Amino acid sequence: MTTTAMPADDLHHQYVDAINSNDIDSILTLLSDDIVFQVPGEPELIGKDAVREWASAFFAAFEASWDKTELALEQSGGFAISRYTYTARYRSREEGSEVGEIGKGTCVYRREPSGEWLLLIDSWSTHEAANWAG
Repeated sequence: MTTTAMPADDLHHQYVDAINSNDIDSILTLLSDDIVFQVPGEPELIGKDAVREWASAFFAAFEASWDKTELALEQSGGFAISRYTYTARYRSREEGSEVGEIGKGTCVYRREPSGEWLLLIDSWSTHEAANWAG
């Protein structure tokens, strides 16, 4: 079965649920093979292997939770662009301490030939660092 309509709410919520699962395989199922992650303070990550490597190290070090609010979603043909704000909490798996982060980002989704919508680019940046004692 091919999907021709864009499941607008589903794209955002499925991605947030996947990243909050802290399960790399759940996240990777929503990413295109040529995914681009633009992580604050990191080199650009291109491709699922690069994201897997980065995410494996990140989730080994932190239990993470994101609250992402989608501010706008626009679709044109086989592409959709989402703009969001987020707050995040990262708890050290080793020490138990928590840090927080506040920022904004943009996701670009692409409809694959199968009709499935996958994440092509997630680019985010912090705009205010917040620290919470854990």
